Amino acid sequence: MADVPERSAAQPDPAGSTTVVDESGLMVDSKEEQELNDLRKDRSFFGYPKGIGALATGNFFNSICWASYGAVLIYYLYKPWTQGLGFSQGEAAQLIAIVGAINSMFGIIGSWLADRVFGARKALVIGNITKGLSCGLLAIPALSIGQGRAFALVGMILMNLPIMGASNASLTGMLFHRKDNRRDGAFAIHAIANNIAGFITPIISAQLGLINYHYGFAIGAVAAFLYAAVIALPGNRFFGSLGSKPSRPLNKEEQKRYGLIAIGALAVIGLFIAVLLLSHKVSIGSLATAVSSCTFLVAIVFFAVIWRSKRIGRGERHRLNAIIPIVIMQIVIGVDYAMQGTTLLMFLDQRINRKFGGIEIAPGSFNTVVGIISLLSGLFYSWFWLTAPGKKWKSTNRLWFGFAFSGISNLLLIVPTVVLNPQTDKYSVIWLLIYYLVGNFGGFPYGVAANSIVAAIAPKSYETQMQTAFTLSAAIGTAIMLVVYGKLTTLTQQLPLFLIIGTLEVAVALVIMIFRNQIESRVMSD
Repeated sequence: MADVPERSAAQPDPAGSTTVVDESGLMVDSKEEQELNDLRKDRSFFGYPKGIGALATGNFFNSICWASYGAVLIYYLYKPWTQGLGFSQGEAAQLIAIVGAINSMFGIIGSWLADRVFGARKALVIGNITKGLSCGLLAIPALSIGQGRAFALVGMILMNLPIMGASNASLTGMLFHRKDNRRDGAFAIHAIANNIAGFITPIISAQLGLINYHYGFAIGAVAAFLYAAVIALPGNRFFGSLGSKPSRPLNKEEQKRYGLIAIGALAVIGLFIAVLLLSHKVSIGSLATAVSSCTFLVAIVFFAVIWRSKRIGRGERHRLNAIIPIVIMQIVIGVDYAMQGTTLLMFLDQRINRKFGGIEIAPGSFNTVVGIISLLSGLFYSWFWLTAPGKKWKSTNRLWFGFAFSGISNLLLIVPTVVLNPQTDKYSVIWLLIYYLVGNFGGFPYGVAANSIVAAIAPKSYETQMQTAFTLSAAIGTAIMLVVYGKLTTLTQQLPLFLIIGTLEVAVALVIMIFRNQIESRVMSD
């Protein structure tokens, strides 16, 4: 496959200036097209455009922020006051699932803002400044349980208002032609950057969390501000005009209309938060019900708007059909991710032997093991995909392969422990390490291939929003878990879910394997 786009056909306009037709058949300014071609030809960052270096560094800091936040959050929520905030285990699980669903829902707004108001780069900067302030709020020590819970709730909600949407993935996709075989490698570089941060951060934040959980939130705040800086400072030197302006800016009438909508939405959100803080009648359960219902509704409406858009050309619509199996897979994986962020962490805290030589290892520190395995996985697959056999391994094959191993890892964790030895008080850490190894090494290709395929099939007018649609699919899985956690409120009740989701993932992977050639033909069609 070609590394650079085919030459576009030049056509004169009535004024005598030259315009070109891009790969989607849209007329664009020849100067901008040439700049884009030059950016895509660039190989100054290990064979990739130098903008990939800035975006990967941003991913590194983003992972530090989220890894530090995630290493301590659930324990801070359900540990007794004054060590934590004294929520029950079920309430803590629901709270995390709630803000995860909010993250994905507001991701739609973030990607819309990136495409139509800010541009992807400015959205990344503003979004990370907001995220840094959110972590900073959680880093403030609680003077009372009421103040601590209020700060935690507001901080968690603000932390999950992704103003940037999927701008990082969108910018990455824009730096490559649809048929450029370097695109998968670029997403793999991002995964490596994420995994390096995942290796460094958890053991630091989690062990500090044994002293005070607020240290972990403070580390997250600093990392978010650094992400904003690494995108803002290189600017046009790395990206040219790419992502500096919205791809489809609002006209004056739309600015006025959407401005009023934004003011109204902010007022409603502010009122909602005030009610949560001041009223004792709003329960976590009722909030979970409201959020899950909204998630399903927003997802349906969002997909319908994109699917019915007249801005999508015929060829783009043909490729867009390939998103259907990926959406199904991402819904299933969304359930898995929700369990990893709640049930798995509680299982690690309560049912895994974590003492070695008399020293207690903080449960969040085990994410360092995940980081090491994922880092080695990224390095291995990045090398392998450059070899002759690896180049023949198509994205659709990587997709079902990684998805299948995600399911196998769940079965290898739950069957030898809870299923076969239900009466055991503390299980060996070996089973957890096997789960991490199989899930993160074998499952690595799924995320890279899925992001790459979504970038390849995204219609030009919806480049960022298609990445958000991919994320929103996982939010549907999170919404499902919101309902489930309302019924299964203890760890013992939740553990059988690993058996169910593992079996489902293997079954879905087999179906995708059978239809992989049909999916591939649609993705690569012109």
